[in-house]
Amino acid sequence: MINLKGKNILMFSPYGATKHYGEAIKNELLNRGANVYSYDERPSQRALAKIIIRCFKKRIPQIFVQYIDAVIKKNRNVEFDYILICRGEAFTELAINHLKRTFNKAKFILYLWDVLETTNIREIIHCFDKAMSFDPNDVATNEKLEFRPTFFIPEYANLAVNTLPKYDIIFIGTLHSNRHKLVKYFQVFFSAKNMTFFVYLYVPGILFYIKNLIRKFPYIGVLKVRFKPISLHDSIAMTVESKAILDLSYKNQKGLTMRAYEALAARRKYITNNQEIKKYDLYDENNICVIDINAPIVPQEFINSPFVDIEEHVMYKYSIQGFVDDLFLGV
Repeated sequence: MINLKGKNILMFSPYGATKHYGEAIKNELLNRGANVYSYDERPSQRALAKIIIRCFKKRIPQIFVQYIDAVIKKNRNVEFDYILICRGEAFTELAINHLKRTFNKAKFILYLWDVLETTNIREIIHCFDKAMSFDPNDVATNEKLEFRPTFFIPEYANLAVNTLPKYDIIFIGTLHSNRHKLVKYFQVFFSAKNMTFFVYLYVPGILFYIKNLIRKFPYIGVLKVRFKPISLHDSIAMTVESKAILDLSYKNQKGLTMRAYEALAARRKYITNNQEIKKYDLYDENNICVIDINAPIVPQEFINSPFVDIEEHVMYKYSIQGFVDDLFLGV
């Protein structure tokens, strides 16, 4: 394991629906003896702030620099060894250079668990001493990026096997692109097979919902979506009450989501439309059902058959411990 005892780390990660992933990284760094100073990757989690960042961060980069300046003032007397940025959608080259001038001895590390098409930060990758991404497509088109899959957090490991689960399949995810059509399809599909199916569709704010209502998901009523992300506690509780987890990737996404590793750590069956999972060392057709989204087949026997254990060294690779090892290796 990489030794980080006594190291000072300034960390930026999302504080929204995926906050618990950043907290898992922070906790692992603390467990290794590091001193961690953590902040949101955005100045605010409000929907309006997200819209401003996506529309104006490159035209008016000073907006985000003001936030970074406030972080610098709070920590000016700390000599940081590392500055870790996870996702980093709001970051610009101006903001990173501002950090570099102040903390000139720090090594800069970037980790992307979203595709570059979403985060739109291609122009800052060269600013980092080490940059990693979960998406093989982005890695293939950016020579500065290294490939590193995401991870599962400890809470999903060794969950009890429920002999009388409430649901055959659960789906928990953010409503985007054509996902509403796919979820509707699977509700009918599983119902026809007498499979119980739980759905939690999250929309990040009423403004986002209104903005996309007509253009992207005109047939999703407000009562069918949730404006609050599911808590980690509830997500784990739903996993305990399920046999299998359905995960629907973006159309052009090749990297696996955290949901894949969470399902396997929890020893639940995993159903996905991402064909890339067949290339990973954790793939086992007994545990993972890869579907053609145009003609999905999910056999009942797949759902009901026992989970096949995965080799210990493979599970460690996708644990938070294995992730931190790779993130700080050689920096």
